[in-house]
Amino acid sequence: MPTAAIPQAIGSGLQRTAKNSEDYVAEIQRVMDRMGGQKLSHRQKQAKLAHILADRQNGMMRLGQSMIGPIQLQLRYQGILRNVLIEDTLTPGVPIQYDVLDDLGQAYMLHGDEGEIKITPFEGKRVEVQLFRIASFPKIKKEDLYYLRSNIVEYAQDFTKQAIMRQEDSRLVTLLEVAAANYRLVDTTATPGSGSLPNEITIGGSVLMPSDLYTAVTFTDQRMLESTRLLCNPQEYRDFYRWEIATTGWAFKDSVVAGEKIVQFGEFQIGKSIIIPRGTVYLTPEPTYLGVFPVMYSLGVEENNQVEQFHKGWVMDELVGMVVLNPRGIVILRKS
Repeated sequence: MPTAAIPQAIGSGLQRTAKNSEDYVAEIQRVMDRMGGQKLSHRQKQAKLAHILADRQNGMMRLGQSMIGPIQLQLRYQGILRNVLIEDTLTPGVPIQYDVLDDLGQAYMLHGDEGEIKITPFEGKRVEVQLFRIASFPKIKKEDLYYLRSNIVEYAQDFTKQAIMRQEDSRLVTLLEVAAANYRLVDTTATPGSGSLPNEITIGGSVLMPSDLYTAVTFTDQRMLESTRLLCNPQEYRDFYRWEIATTGWAFKDSVVAGEKIVQFGEFQIGKSIIIPRGTVYLTPEPTYLGVFPVMYSLGVEENNQVEQFHKGWVMDELVGMVVLNPRGIVILRKS
């Protein structure tokens, strides 16, 4: 007997689906390969903008859609969320449920209700995740389009990326903090100061040192997890540059002097964000052992022109969720 098809909402903007950010990366890489790695000149960008705007009926929509791929690429590599939680593209109509990975049956779900961020502790073997919307509202002055100022499109693209990234990463930080704090209520060994395997430790000095990281991962090692993802503020990121050669070795220092960015030290993969509070560092395990970032529909675009203000604009939004399914691998380091 054939399986009944899942009903789909069809209409203006309602046929949107989820698309993994890695797919956007692959598409953009194919385009770059076709261009031989060359970037468009200013004149070529102007010509492309003029060509799109020549479509008087759909030009603005096409212009907005052209921004989505580059924004998703930047969210993948500049934001921290998609490198900490598993990105899971959803099927409409199917319940959003995940197995709780912690032996104590603890999961922590984030959801937004009219702008309020809440964390829901959950006990059991499966958790049903609630979704929330993240949105940005970029706009361009009408006259800038007539002047074919291609850089204004790049500005709108960057504005959107920053707005979406701030919302995503700030929600992730909130979720990590609450998951770590609530886990101590069910496992007293994770209590800072008195527990044998604390999930928060205080750094004595003003500079983060390798010994601080090794102390932290010792606790998660004993929980049979490897917490190798390191998330920090740019201030703590600069601590890596202060380490002595005796600590890092010549190869590490040579790469720094050569201008290479520090993305890894030993077993630790390093991510930075201004959203992370200064003086705070988070250690998390591989995304498979931490949680999920479910996506009902990926970042999409609709026109949102403000005629009375002589602005052309868009609404760019995504419908997503966040859940920590296993809080045992989270360790927070704080400078005193």
